[in-house]
Amino acid sequence: MINSEYFKSIIQDLVYDLEKTFPYTSALVLETSGERILVQTKQQSAELLDPSRGAVLTAFNGRSFLECATSDLSVEGLRGAAEQLKELGKDQGVFFDGPEIDPGPKMNEYFLVKPGKHPEMVSLTEKIAACTALKDDLHHRDGKIVQATAQYAHVRSRELFVNRHKVLYQDLRRTQMAAQIIMREGERSVNLHTGQALQGGYEQAFIPEDKLARMTEDCRRLLGARRLSTGCYDCLFSPDFSGIFAHEAFGHGMETDMFLKKRAKGEEYLGKPVASPLVDLFDSPALPGQAASFFFDHEGELAKETRIIEKGILQRGLTDLNSAARLKLTRSANGRRESFERKAYARMTNTYFGPGKDSCEALLASIEDGFFLDHPSNGMEDPKGWGIQLEGYYAERIKNGRLTGEIFTPVIITGYVPDLLQSISGVGDRVEISGLGMCGKGHKEWVKVTDGGPCLKLRARLA
Repeated sequence: MINSEYFKSIIQDLVYDLEKTFPYTSALVLETSGERILVQTKQQSAELLDPSRGAVLTAFNGRSFLECATSDLSVEGLRGAAEQLKELGKDQGVFFDGPEIDPGPKMNEYFLVKPGKHPEMVSLTEKIAACTALKDDLHHRDGKIVQATAQYAHVRSRELFVNRHKVLYQDLRRTQMAAQIIMREGERSVNLHTGQALQGGYEQAFIPEDKLARMTEDCRRLLGARRLSTGCYDCLFSPDFSGIFAHEAFGHGMETDMFLKKRAKGEEYLGKPVASPLVDLFDSPALPGQAASFFFDHEGELAKETRIIEKGILQRGLTDLNSAARLKLTRSANGRRESFERKAYARMTNTYFGPGKDSCEALLASIEDGFFLDHPSNGMEDPKGWGIQLEGYYAERIKNGRLTGEIFTPVIITGYVPDLLQSISGVGDRVEISGLGMCGKGHKEWVKVTDGGPCLKLRARLA
């Protein structure tokens, strides 16, 4: 076990030995396992996720970060990786006049997400039965449903980080339950999905009834939906739509490795207004219970909240160790890896708009003519030009402060990020976080993320 005192002492000895050669070194050991069950109308499958177990040794040579990874966690395998790292140092040189890497305060900590019900103690038969029951329940909700899908997944990640001051271990668990339905009427088919992903064990393997009911009702409404006319409208974003807006508007563009590459417009606006004074925006891996939360990042930084926007002013970006050192920025806990074999990048965690003072009902009542947007599907951002596009399945017309039942699909929002943010004229008082998403960096480097916020009232161009 990578949390045994014996194994920790081996890693500490390696770090101590490497720092005889390099100004700064660290080690990260990762063990990841899990399972996934899929039950559909006409088929089902169950599989173990490919287990991953290995270590990456990192050294800063005064100019750049050098790394060696190994899946061999024996003493010989780890020492072999350390020797390879020293050889890299000989090839590329070691300099003691570069940026100083702060190892942080001395600490030895053990962190645990304690499951209420251990997934390992629940039989495969019981898990498949639960997914089958959900699939059958979906079919019983509406005769127009031609396919229903229930998916369960659980991931456990055990992580050990060591540098000259820190010995940190965390045992993370997250459980996800998702549902999707396809409805058909005549020649038309529509689909929607819902679910939840949270930290914890099998006790989280359920979907609240209100989410299932809303998915079914909204999917039924989509069967009669029309295309809306392109134009600029007053809009009310659901918390889910606010989430995808937060993720895309200040996602990759505020990951400060993009600042180093001069590929982020946001760098030019630090300390300047970019949004309505009503807007606060956060990224926080310290949110209790959320699927993208953790206790420390893959570079040993303890989890804490980062306030990206405060009262409309762009405050700061999200850092990894490399970008923070080179740009002389305060570290945030956003250095994340897809696996021990992949590079650490500045990555989002739980990204969300903060709450305001208005109820969602009051915001709805304030709109004379516009649309309520829900069920986002995807989005994309141009960090360099700050253009954004959001897509969703569901837009319902608002007339004189009330929902009319007129449904339109699909809905596409395009615009310039500051224009959209500055148009926000109302912020709801209740934040909701959605945890089903994963995020890639350039179509790779996948990590778990969540996003969310309250309802938002704003002006947007829809198509």
